[in-house]
Amino acid sequence: MVVLGDLRATVTVLSGEFSPDPVGGTLHGAVVVSACLDLAQDVDPASVLVPEVLRADGEDDWRSFDAPRVHGGRLLGRIDEGLPVVLG
Repeated sequence: MVVLGDLRATVTVLSGEFSPDPVGGTLHGAVVVSACLDLAQDVDPASVLVPEVLRADGEDDWRSFDAPRVHGGRLLGRIDEGLPVVLG
């Protein structure tokens, strides 16, 4: 994925598999990102995402989604169903 300019979103969730390379602007809003990427994780996922998309301690995600504490399958499923993924 390439981000050529600024990206404005309430929250941006990035997994190592879908890492931006490069980011040509600024990511505005909360960012939840895998530790393997060269971006700072500036929020706790529980502070911006609905509980239904959070992964419990030790819970596996078959999609190999490595954003911390985010269950990629449930996140993508809620997006596909038009359900909210962001708090508030």
